[in-house]
Amino acid sequence: MGNKKLKVDNSLSVLLAKASRLLSNRLSKNLADHHVTSEQWTILASLWKKNGQTQQNLANIASKNKASITHLIDNLVKRNLVFRQSDEKDRRNNFIYLTDEGKELKTSLSKIVKKTIKESTNGIDKKELKASKKVLKKIIGNILTD
Repeated sequence: MGNKKLKVDNSLSVLLAKASRLLSNRLSKNLADHHVTSEQWTILASLWKKNGQTQQNLANIASKNKASITHLIDNLVKRNLVFRQSDEKDRRNNFIYLTDEGKELKTSLSKIVKKTIKESTNGIDKKELKASKKVLKKIIGNILTD
């Protein structure tokens, strides 16, 4: 490494992890009045786009393992925001659907998320944000193809 010192606090992995954790925490804090976490928001938002997805597909979207996604969905079921329906062709598969209560949260939660994103991207121009998203997508793609 020569004379260069490794600056761990400025490494890409540390910065990505810190930004992700802080944004997730802020989002959960802002959603707390509705008793929804940022992870639950990810599931709900996916179902608002396409209702009736498999539990495995939701796990892939949320980057969660089987146990974690089961726990997340169990909590959403307890809150009466989603329900499970077994696949008639393959009982091992569960489809997850929004309840009426889950559908009704879309407008209010979407406003909170948009506000949180606006606050977190304050001072970042659209070109910088677009470039950042492009780089992050490439990083994710590189990791997923390993």
